[in-house]
Amino acid sequence: MHRRSIAVILSTGGAELDLPALGDLPAARVVKAEFARSEHAACVAATLEHQCPLAELLTVLRPWAAGRGWSVTVAPVKSRE
Repeated sequence: MHRRSIAVILSTGGAELDLPALGDLPAARVVKAEFARSEHAACVAATLEHQCPLAELLTVLRPWAAGRGWSVTVAPVKSRE
């Protein structure tokens, strides 16, 4: 079963935040990404597909993001029925 979530990643002086930088995203696949940049920060709202539960995904993503100087939060995408 595929799940969908939105990950919001914020960089305030960390590594470059662009689509290639998300290439090694663990435990998920980027389906869509919208980037915003200012002089001192960058962020992305990325729609992810993953098979693991949300809590497990966060457990994997937080250290991955922190290692790049980023912070991340994730929210589930509610299915339309």
